[in-house]
Amino acid sequence: MAVIVAILGSSGDGKTTSTIINPDGKFDMSNYQGMDPKSHFILNLDRKTLPFPAGMWSKENRNYSEPSNFAEIKKALEWIAKQENIKSVSIDTVNIYLAMKEFNDRKKMTFDQWKDVANDVIELNMLCNTLLRDDQIVYIMGHTMLQTQNDGTEKTVFSVIGKKLTKTQPEGFYPMVLMTRVEYGDDGENEYYFQTKANHSSAKTPLGLFDQFEIPNSLKLVDSRIREYYKMN
Repeated sequence: MAVIVAILGSSGDGKTTSTIINPDGKFDMSNYQGMDPKSHFILNLDRKTLPFPAGMWSKENRNYSEPSNFAEIKKALEWIAKQENIKSVSIDTVNIYLAMKEFNDRKKMTFDQWKDVANDVIELNMLCNTLLRDDQIVYIMGHTMLQTQNDGTEKTVFSVIGKKLTKTQPEGFYPMVLMTRVEYGDDGENEYYFQTKANHSSAKTPLGLFDQFEIPNSLKLVDSRIREYYKMN
């Protein structure tokens, strides 16, 4: 069963870019230590241009695809499971996946029969767990929004397009949730972080995985720590 990690944040907060960030939080092509294009696959559901140097991830390199529907996502995951060199995969973003599912459901269901968004999240999790290997990690990227709570405070939660949020927040079905945070510098040099524990958000990680409340937004740092924690190959 694959390890599933949700990485949630606003657009431009460093979710996708975290792929190429070194564990120290810096991007340096002369000393690159980010995710290895030979072992990390990207499912670009948003079908947007990646904020990476050209040639790192591409269809030609067989480490990148742009699925346009649920069947293509499933087919890609089945292929990824068979590639021994691929140890991790990013699904970017899950919001587009949910929009795909909603579009398909509209064709065969009335409004009152639409499935709850949480069920769609569970379905994607089950798909990853069923198809992918035990030594693979899935990073599910998603957008967030601010939601006003009953006590008047605001909480950063999963953003759903086209469906109302239920009392059970979808991110509750992910075993690990990292939330992005940006510290904006006056000089334009921003600092990007992952929050590992809840702070008016749904961030959570297993006990002892990360001692720090915030870590650099480096997917490589997260990947290495998870493999050490779970003793994965």
